Amino acid sequence: MIATYESGDRLGGYITFRVVKLSANEISRLKEGAKFVIEPYKERRSLDANAYFHVLVTKIAEALNTSNTEVKNRLIREYGQYEYINDKIPTYSVSADYIDEMMNREDIHFKHIGWDGDRARLAVMRGSHTYNTAEMSHLIDGTVSEAKELGIEVLPPEELKRMMEQMEKRHGKDKQ
Repeated sequence: MIATYESGDRLGGYITFRVVKLSANEISRLKEGAKFVIEPYKERRSLDANAYFHVLVTKIAEALNTSNTEVKNRLIREYGQYEYINDKIPTYSVSADYIDEMMNREDIHFKHIGWDGDRARLAVMRGSHTYNTAEMSHLIDGTVSEAKELGIEVLPPEELKRMMEQMEKRHGKDKQ
């Protein structure tokens, strides 16, 4: 979806959206008057940073003799960001039998946050592809630290610093 703002008189303006690839169901919902949330724009992380994160995920998985999915999910749980919908973190309640399955999914990331009796409460975590520069920097810093603990060669401090500075130059200092 691409949106442009066109200013009207002093009472306000209007926003024009150009929507690409909507299903008939989604179009119908828009016609019925969907609600929109306007949030401050945050630059996304650089592709170089995301590529580096995935390189380290692969190296850590090899060192631990486990899957990339398991390592990526663990790192996102430890250093990642919660998903928010309407200012709330979505949670799921699952039986203890399904915790491992849910925690190792590839399509969605969860963090175990507690118990409701005999059911596990899982919070939804955002995928790294949605992170802004500051969020991605935090994820990479934690990942680099864990890689070093396993004796995995990481970028030299100067190169890592250069990569982070490039992210900030490209995307501003979006530290929120």
